[in-house]
Amino acid sequence: MNSRMLLRGGLVADGIGTTVQRADVLIEGPAIAAVGNITVPPGGCAVIDLAPGSVVCPGFIDAHVHAEGPLLADGRVDGALAQGVTTLVVGQDGESWIGANSGTVRYLNRYFAPVNGALQPVRDFGVAGFRGAVAGRLAQNVAVLASQGTIRHNVAGMAPGPLGDAERAAARRQVEDALAEGAVGLSSGLDYLPSRFGGMEEISEIARPLADAGRPYVSHLRGYGPDVRAGLDELVAVGAGAGARVHASHLWGEPADIEAALTAADAAGVPVTYDMYPYRKSSTILAQLLLPPETQARGPDHTLAALTDPVQRAGLLDGDKLTEGYLRNVYLGTVPRAMAGLAGLSVAEAAARDARPPGEWVLGLLAAADLHVGGHLDRLGLTDACLAWIAGHDRHCAGSDGIYQGQHPHPRGYGAFAGLARHYLGAGPETGYQRLARHLAASAADAYGLRDRGRIAAGKAADLCVIGKTGLAAHASYDRPRELATGVDYVFVNGILVWPEARAAGHRPGQVVS
Repeated sequence: MNSRMLLRGGLVADGIGTTVQRADVLIEGPAIAAVGNITVPPGGCAVIDLAPGSVVCPGFIDAHVHAEGPLLADGRVDGALAQGVTTLVVGQDGESWIGANSGTVRYLNRYFAPVNGALQPVRDFGVAGFRGAVAGRLAQNVAVLASQGTIRHNVAGMAPGPLGDAERAAARRQVEDALAEGAVGLSSGLDYLPSRFGGMEEISEIARPLADAGRPYVSHLRGYGPDVRAGLDELVAVGAGAGARVHASHLWGEPADIEAALTAADAAGVPVTYDMYPYRKSSTILAQLLLPPETQARGPDHTLAALTDPVQRAGLLDGDKLTEGYLRNVYLGTVPRAMAGLAGLSVAEAAARDARPPGEWVLGLLAAADLHVGGHLDRLGLTDACLAWIAGHDRHCAGSDGIYQGQHPHPRGYGAFAGLARHYLGAGPETGYQRLARHLAASAADAYGLRDRGRIAAGKAADLCVIGKTGLAAHASYDRPRELATGVDYVFVNGILVWPEARAAGHRPGQVVS
């Protein structure tokens, strides 16, 4: 392919101004050379004459996604590419096998595989190891977060108490090493284990290398919904202790509670950003949705023992989350192969097919599947008005929280960016596309320090997507979650066409970026 290419005749949403402008975009090698009214001599470069009404946007950045499995296996995530996503930020929720030693990989392969997939063969696998494994194989860029829960397991296993001084020092060195190998920040997942065992002071201490590196602390909070204020306050306290800016993963709650926490963060001098997707349902490992933390606290073997012990099992069945009413709103995403026909049903519906109480049935499912079950929770308290407010806030970045494992994944990995595009374009295309470019690209680039990406300007990386006149449209649904979005005519990564695949000639120009 010619190393010089001109995208001619489109509107440009550069992620900088307030309105779109008619302009050409000249690509030279992996970078944008010029934006404006550009004339090139015949044969001076390849030219794509864009269809009338086309809009050139910066390649979108997924601020929160669980894509390390498909990237390692295939080097691409088509559900994201079809939406114009050129960079995926992985290592989320403090629980990635990137950065893990072999013992931690073995643990995560049992505990978190319905989200991230399993790493095989089991081995030590640092950020540098991931970079080497995907070199020359990526159709998209990937940015990697170090993971606090992973690092904690590396140094202390499933020990529930505070880390000792030597363990904290070892964990801090692992954060430093990950940053030196190109990590763009540190994530935690305070609903998950062993990430949950880390307290504010401990996490602040191991996060201090972020300050010198200019990178964020990113957290799946300890509380959302009615507890979101406390969750955000803890996030800000860690940021203040570490001297780092902070980012909240998949944030939701009442707008008044969120705004109050953000105002307090401003007063404390801690910059806060967040990501969220436009769906009411969440998705994660089923054990986390249903079982108390103390049941999981000693690792998978002890959790499985609790599920089969008559006394402990009876105690679990007395809990609110194993009632039929609750389980009507919990849906199966990843199940054992022999039960694939149940994927997509609610737990209550699946149990009814066996004529069993849903609580009893789902505990049996978890035990039979060795906990390898993923599920979706319908959060009835999360309203469309809340989602619209969250998406409209200046601190919002687009993050799909896409999970690509299992028979019936959540549709957010295939439709979140298209759904958000519809929201921003409600104001009309002239200003709506600039809002879209900021929320879907520029804001995440700023949050993670990806200075060469997220905007269209001379010298920036040539990560671009071209949206056709009909606009970006989501087709994935809860019933058909893998339907690809439509409306993106072209996607360029580092100056090379990667979408549509039929015209991309198998190019793999993606990089591990920082």
